[in-house]
Amino acid sequence: MNRFLPLVLGGCTAALAAQPPSAPAFEVASIKRNTDPRPPVSGTIRNTPSGEIRVVAVQARQLVLLAYPLDTAPAEVVGAPPWTESERYDITVQRTSDATPPQVTQMWRTLLADRMKLAAHYEPREVRGYHLVVARADRRLGPQLQPSTLDCPAPDPARPTAPLPQQLTDATRPGGTVTKATEQLLMSQCRRTIRTGNTTYAGGVNMSGLVAALRTGGVREPIEDHTGLEGLYAFRLTFLRQTLTPQATDTDTASSIFTAIQEQLGLRLEPTTIRSRVVVIDHIERPTQN
Repeated sequence: MNRFLPLVLGGCTAALAAQPPSAPAFEVASIKRNTDPRPPVSGTIRNTPSGEIRVVAVQARQLVLLAYPLDTAPAEVVGAPPWTESERYDITVQRTSDATPPQVTQMWRTLLADRMKLAAHYEPREVRGYHLVVARADRRLGPQLQPSTLDCPAPDPARPTAPLPQQLTDATRPGGTVTKATEQLLMSQCRRTIRTGNTTYAGGVNMSGLVAALRTGGVREPIEDHTGLEGLYAFRLTFLRQTLTPQATDTDTASSIFTAIQEQLGLRLEPTTIRSRVVVIDHIERPTQN
């Protein structure tokens, strides 16, 4: 009977070799629901030199885009249930020091498939959206949109995101106030938008940053930048946030986002049809927490 042993062992070896390698996974992962109605830091992703990634108050929809990133703006997710827009999560994960960007993406897929039962795929689609354009024929901008005077360094994905100064953290909390000095500090921040109440501030962002702020402000459809405006801009935009903040503080005086964009920034959202690559969610569940 021993003459059969090599055949058995050979068959086992072939079966093991045929098994696909295990998918890359984070070494440590913690995920918790963020229930703060107005988190002091909203929607940030920080990479630390030690390989730790900290996600703070990020919409579940945005978590899907960590696992299925899109290299076009805006990133569109189809089939997302309403809770993925309204619920935010804090996540801390630890990646290996030598992990490449594609491997980190796969780590997010592994994590969300395990904790959120996420199944998704890419698909080209025509969707309803908007073109962001300059409203006036003479291309004069609105009073609250001006070229930035800040000397902002070039973006570096490997550089950790600096935390907000404590003064701004306090101002963005419920009941926080914005003084003249606070507003100057808000407008001194490079490559980030900060919301307090119904107002969004930016000291130096490109048009992609402005588009992202409009999407966060409640425009669910994709927006393509057709302004032709290059470089960094500073803006201060106040509008009624009916989608994300039903109990905003200055709802009596705030305009709708469409009116505010034109009156304050001199821009306009034109309805259109956009063909783009989208992420289609086949299945997703609220994540299991620690």
